[in-house]
Amino acid sequence: MMGPFATAIATGCLDALRWLLWLVAGLLVALVAVQALRGDDAAQPAQLSIMAAVAAAVGQACAFLSGKVFVAAGSPSAPDEK
Repeated sequence: MMGPFATAIATGCLDALRWLLWLVAGLLVALVAVQALRGDDAAQPAQLSIMAAVAAAVGQACAFLSGKVFVAAGSPSAPDEK
């Protein structure tokens, strides 16, 4: 069982990583859109789309793990579930 300080650090880091990964996914989607509008010949939309999907999925996994850590530490429910 983790103490309150360790729980706060773990959930804070996982939440920060979640938002950073979602930001990366959004920026990759914006890059694909801009490259499509410009007609860039060297663009790789399939590869960038897969990278955006992976970043979004890992971000969602971080959100899930953050909730699990919060509940496992003895809290009744995660902050997002209230």
